[in-house]
Amino acid sequence: PEKSPCTDGTRVAVLNEIMDWVQDSDSPNASSGYWMCGMAGTGKSTIAKSLCLMLKEQQLLAGSFFCSQQIPECREYHCIIPTIAYQLAYYSCTFGEKLEKVLEEDQSIALKEPSDQVKKLLIQPWEAVKKTGRFEGHVPVIVIDALDECENVSEVLKAIVPAIQNKQMPGLKFFFTSRPGKNVSNHLEIDSQVANSGQVKNFYLHNVEKNLVQGDIKKFLQDKLQNVSDEQIQILVNSSGKLFIYAATIVKYVTGTDVYEQEHLDDVLKLAQDPHAMDNQGIDELYGEILKKAMFGQKKSERQMSLKIIHTVVSTATPVTCKTISHLVGCSLKVANATIQSLQSVLHINKEDNKVYTFHTSFSDYMFSEEHNEENHCNQLVHQVLLEKACLGIMDQKLCFDMCNLPSSFLMDKEVEGIEKRIAENIPGELEYCCCFWEYHLAKCTVDEAAVDEAVISMLERFVQKKMVFWVEAMLLLDKLPSCLDILEMAISVQVGEKNKDMLRQIKEMVNMCVLGKIQGRTPHLYLSIVPFFMGEIPIFDRFQRLMKVKKAGKALRQLGFWSTPSGILCLSLSPDGSILATGLENGDIMTWNTKTGLQKGDLFQGHSSEITSVAFSPDGERIVSGSSDNTVRVWNARTGGPEGDPFQGHSDHVTSVAFSPDGEKIVSGSNDNTVRVWNARTGVPERDPFQGHSSWVTSVTFSPDGEKIVSGSNDNTVRVWNAGDCVPEGDPFKGHSHWVTSVAFSPDGEKIVSGSNDNKVSVWNARTGAPEGDPLQGHGLVVTSVAFSPDGEKIVFGSQDNAVRVWNARTGAPEGDSFQGHSLGVTSVAFSPDGNRIVSGSLDNTVRVWNARTGAPEGDPFQGHSNWVTSVAFSPDGERIVSGSYDNTVRVWNARTSAPEGDPFQGHGSRVTSVAFSPDGERIVSGSNDNTVRVWSTQNG
Repeated sequence: PEKSPCTDGTRVAVLNEIMDWVQDSDSPNASSGYWMCGMAGTGKSTIAKSLCLMLKEQQLLAGSFFCSQQIPECREYHCIIPTIAYQLAYYSCTFGEKLEKVLEEDQSIALKEPSDQVKKLLIQPWEAVKKTGRFEGHVPVIVIDALDECENVSEVLKAIVPAIQNKQMPGLKFFFTSRPGKNVSNHLEIDSQVANSGQVKNFYLHNVEKNLVQGDIKKFLQDKLQNVSDEQIQILVNSSGKLFIYAATIVKYVTGTDVYEQEHLDDVLKLAQDPHAMDNQGIDELYGEILKKAMFGQKKSERQMSLKIIHTVVSTATPVTCKTISHLVGCSLKVANATIQSLQSVLHINKEDNKVYTFHTSFSDYMFSEEHNEENHCNQLVHQVLLEKACLGIMDQKLCFDMCNLPSSFLMDKEVEGIEKRIAENIPGELEYCCCFWEYHLAKCTVDEAAVDEAVISMLERFVQKKMVFWVEAMLLLDKLPSCLDILEMAISVQVGEKNKDMLRQIKEMVNMCVLGKIQGRTPHLYLSIVPFFMGEIPIFDRFQRLMKVKKAGKALRQLGFWSTPSGILCLSLSPDGSILATGLENGDIMTWNTKTGLQKGDLFQGHSSEITSVAFSPDGERIVSGSSDNTVRVWNARTGGPEGDPFQGHSDHVTSVAFSPDGEKIVSGSNDNTVRVWNARTGVPERDPFQGHSSWVTSVTFSPDGEKIVSGSNDNTVRVWNAGDCVPEGDPFKGHSHWVTSVAFSPDGEKIVSGSNDNKVSVWNARTGAPEGDPLQGHGLVVTSVAFSPDGEKIVFGSQDNAVRVWNARTGAPEGDSFQGHSLGVTSVAFSPDGNRIVSGSLDNTVRVWNARTGAPEGDPFQGHSNWVTSVAFSPDGERIVSGSYDNTVRVWNARTSAPEGDPFQGHGSRVTSVAFSPDGERIVSGSNDNTVRVWSTQNG
């Protein structure tokens, strides 16, 4: 509801003090920040509203944001800075012009973190304003009210408060209000021992002298209750204590009805005699009296229904209409309206959207408190179960096939005549609420595993089996398809039973295909282009075979999606949790993708002026490092795409390889300038001088598992180990190769180093002494193409162009048995299974083979199916499947035990597949191709 200002003549002293702060821009300790802190009900929001009106009158209100836990858009911390920037653009044309340029450069800034938003949406445009001198002599103010009602508000404060303290927006002031709370006070509370202009001024509203507060309350009551005697007014003032919300609620209660005005006045006067009326329990007593009066004379069943209605108002995920409430609790609209009207002193129906709001958060607090409201309190678990059952019941009743009777699959939804009316009639408000928030209530009522309601689980099972595809249809029509993935992921994570979880996972795969298949706005294609691919695999879809006849011709193309890039892909990296894929491009850009939705995350990472040669994620997945042929290294925020500082400059030739240290605090880079450099990953400052010792290009660099050492390989035919701390070489170079060293790696325990070379040899070295562990691992008559350590670091497997696979003992350098013979052409890729007992190899003979890692014996027949070279192979995390990529443009999944293909080949690439990998959870496969695309596939259905 719209905030009301202070009654004329009230809160004068408080407002005058705030205005003194506004107008003070010249004194030595003039502050750009002001925090008014106050207990619930002390009038913070009312004062903030009055301040806005006063500032607007003086043309000093640059923007405002009133947080509210009732309204999703007003409790979302990402919305605060963009909203303020939007208002500032109207306040200052110069600000608006600069902001427009910022938005042209970064169109996804509204989705980024507050630190980026403050910098780009506030600081940069405001710098342009200050250069004009437009506001010299008076200081515009931003008002942000009720910080405590905003989720994760500390994310905003830790970005904006330092900007205020460091005077990065000189001439712009910020006024904040909130209840006391660590999430706010940790950022805004000042050190009382230090007084400087960088501090945010603090004012504690609940500490204002009681006689001043009660003087204002008296004026307020006299203004609103003009027919009440002075004696009675004083009684009400005394009972209000220092809580304006108490007085405001009294006014709404007494004046809310002409018929019972005197009766209600008598009620509150009688209540004022209670010994608790003059402390903070007074508001609870008042709320109790209001509830008692609203339900007076009701039968037990009527009282129970009234409480259900009230409990629903304070328990829904977002405010809803009386009509939606009536459907959720199972009463008539007339009863719901009457109940809300009888509580108009604490509840409010907004005229714009007809939704029901509480006047003050203290009422919700009271309703949830068994201690303060034993008789009428809302048991959250019990009521969330009721709401979840209601949501599932309403969806079961109203969701159906082709709800809006769309006339043709050849028309976009928006091209259908009267589509808005069709949607409004067939997906009314109560159904839309249930579709969007059934998961919210499911999560709330399954928090306690031991107390999960069996009826909820049973209804959920029916919903998943009978109605969920229609739910997806409804979400498509509502233009909310992407949110289905989040809803399903949350539903899978709660205690709903394994049977339901399995079905939800299957539906999630289908929704994944919907999102990545770009059917948004083409609702009929849910049934024509998506569902047919799941018939026979998801049992609940089999019934559609009688509704539609779809014939599969040729090969079933069931990829999750494909991602086109504007330039060739040279390198890629998955984040540690598998949720983000980073791709480095020939044109110098980096693109990141959400592997679940297939959507590009933000804009291109632009900054390099030449091709990207190497990309890697930090261990925590928060940053990406890139190396480029422009001779620089850059670090990027993996979530926002923004560069973290300036490029790391120092190399004089192409950067060839980059990697983070295990703790994420350092970055190592190798270059064609023959040097290795270590950088501070946070600042970009080189940690000492470059490592000089190689006499030719450095081709490969990496940290040891403990981060203490760095190994580098070079075209000077040597391997070197360096101390990562003091940047000095540890011993002499490892010599033994007679041609370029192309790849180096540490064993998992950090005790050994393996190097591969164009001399057709692989060497194993003692990482501490540099001594070779046995003779070079020879036996390959041609170039070694692929090398891998076993999971325990005890063995090394090599593939070669001589058609053989060989395993060596990593400690002794001795071959473990004979070479594995079976391929008829060169081996291109090798990998150990997760348990180290098997090895998979891919070959130019178009086959994949699995070998016993101990005996070298082939396990079953070769995997035949590719019609061109196999270029890349990998085991799934559980070792049960193998994925292969090929020059025949396809990706295949095989049963690792039986050699049988799992389904048809994944087709979609327009050119050779060069690289494949499983996601960490084994549910997705990523493939890269010479067609400049990266594709993500479902391992369950392709």
